[in-house]
Amino acid sequence: MSVHSASNAFTEFNQQSAVMMSSDLLDEDDVDETLNKLDSALPIPKLLKQLSTLFDKQLFIIVDEHNQTTLPESAKDYKAQYITVNNGHQFTISQSKQRLLILQFTHTQLKLDRKAKKYKLFWLPKQLLARKQHESMMMQNLSDQFMLNLFGLSIIAAILSWFGAWYFLKPLSQLKNNFENIEKGHLDTRIDVNNQDEVSDILSSFNRLAAWLQGLHQQYKQMNSDLSHELRTPLNAMQSRIEAMEDGIVPISKEQLALLSKELTSINQLIDDLSLLSLTESNQLKLQPEEVNLSELMGRLKTRYTLQAQRDGVTLISEIQENIFHYVDELRLRQILINLIDNAFKYGADGKKIQITLTRASSGIEIVIQDYGKGISLEQQRSIFERFYRVQTSRTDNNSLGLGLPICKQLTSLMGIALELKSDLNQGTKFKLTLSCSS
Repeated sequence: MSVHSASNAFTEFNQQSAVMMSSDLLDEDDVDETLNKLDSALPIPKLLKQLSTLFDKQLFIIVDEHNQTTLPESAKDYKAQYITVNNGHQFTISQSKQRLLILQFTHTQLKLDRKAKKYKLFWLPKQLLARKQHESMMMQNLSDQFMLNLFGLSIIAAILSWFGAWYFLKPLSQLKNNFENIEKGHLDTRIDVNNQDEVSDILSSFNRLAAWLQGLHQQYKQMNSDLSHELRTPLNAMQSRIEAMEDGIVPISKEQLALLSKELTSINQLIDDLSLLSLTESNQLKLQPEEVNLSELMGRLKTRYTLQAQRDGVTLISEIQENIFHYVDELRLRQILINLIDNAFKYGADGKKIQITLTRASSGIEIVIQDYGKGISLEQQRSIFERFYRVQTSRTDNNSLGLGLPICKQLTSLMGIALELKSDLNQGTKFKLTLSCSS
């Protein structure tokens, strides 16, 4: 705004000055003609007086051989000093109670010879001096105004900088303190977020991180508790049996060794399952996808469970379409299907019927494992994929570790397979796998 105002003021001032100077400029020929009419014997002071009388709007200056300046008597309030420069001629001119001005002439306007002495004659409109004074005052006022504005802007900038630093550093300081609380184990630490800006996004990210760490810590504590419980049961059984054998209460026989071996197998299975879960949850499990004939895979699974179905009095129904291929990790898919079918026999054998289905649908390839047993309540369905959770005691297997379905959930998520559960009490349970074409 200040620059714009100054620019307008200078434009208006220059336009006015151009009009005034056009009428005050004095031609060299006019001065030369006047000098020719005057007595050549006139001394310099009288010569200047004559010129000033004839051209009263001009200020005449004479410079002698020693660069000393002489002004007319009528210009007593003016002072002029000649300055030697390489090109042209330069004067400092001052007027009473006015600022010192510097004027430049490109050449000597007229040369004079008086009594064997050489002089240089210069003149300029008095209006030009007034104009220069006015311009100098405008520059000074503009400089003062600029400094005043600069000072004011500096104060405003300092205030804004302080406010900005306070605004940004306060939440960062709060963030630092809360990170220290997290390090001390206070995982329930949260930050109140009231705004919607970049800083608030950082604070919200901290809250999400803290919530994730708290959930992970709780999961870790629960896993340790469950793991110690699951390991303690078979280990206590083994210890008791071994002590009984040492005391002679129980004979050392193949049957007793077989029971110990079964407990060891259970422990090994638990360790393997937990290791697999850890790999899947950390995305470190390496898949080996290849083109798999799913129809043949489902056929082999049907054959595997046929004898068990006959032994448990269960009708095993299969609906397997031929020549269905898919690019997938066969080992991990087979592991998922075995877990689901095992669960169907453990918890749905009371329904006397289990069905396995492989079909091609518009959404992709669908594999369904369905039983017609007691089913799962809605409350149980919310926890069924958690570690060590058991829906109910199986009629056929009392040694379930509660890790089969969590493994299925993690593996399907890792492989990009959709896993759906649908169950109603006393109507059975259905698990459906959907292998999309892009998985």
